[in-house]
Amino acid sequence: FKVDILVVVGHPDDDIEVAAYVAKLIEEQHKTVAVLYGTRGNSGGNAAGPEQANALADIREMEARRSLASYGITNAWFMHGSDSPGGDVLRSLELWGHGKSLEEVVRLVRITRPEVILTWLPNYVVGENHEDHQAAGVLATEAFDLSANPLAFPEQVEAARNRMSIGNYGEGLRTWQPKKIYYFSDSTHFDFLKGNGPEYPTSDVSPSRKIPYSRIAAEAWAQYKTQND
Repeated sequence: FKVDILVVVGHPDDDIEVAAYVAKLIEEQHKTVAVLYGTRGNSGGNAAGPEQANALADIREMEARRSLASYGITNAWFMHGSDSPGGDVLRSLELWGHGKSLEEVVRLVRITRPEVILTWLPNYVVGENHEDHQAAGVLATEAFDLSANPLAFPEQVEAARNRMSIGNYGEGLRTWQPKKIYYFSDSTHFDFLKGNGPEYPTSDVSPSRKIPYSRIAAEAWAQYKTQND
């Protein structure tokens, strides 16, 4: 399950923000990528049918897996944070259960052992004010710092007494330190971004599919039927 890149976001469909960039890395550099969602998208409108709450979450998880598969991602994990609509990151972290959620993110970093983490910018700027987006960025940042520390969630790195049996305490993982963490934003203004990180055009054309990577991202977005209103 080791990957080159772990994308940590709040909801099914947030991955579309970097889909064009990631699709290019997968195709042209043969990078392996996995995605971790903080929620299963259990709230919000449904443009495709009457389902809501847990039923909507089940559908959105399937939509996400189909979307990811369309550009080459097969591994995804969904935490059970509540999908919330506000702008207070502390409220979102409280609803998700900050400590429990952090434990799960650290666990998945140790399982996937990414070289790079991509996540939402955990900061309040115009356009990037969704508390779930910021919460995902906070958890990814904390996990980046803690996953290499054997004192952080030590039961995860404790060796099982008998890995071929059941009921063991230790999880048998290894500590892991990703090399880099990069932040992206859906901000509606870009001045604060200029000169503070790399930029990648989405107009580059896929050698195999002969269409721009922006079109590949749009086709991936089309899998989210419940959100295409």
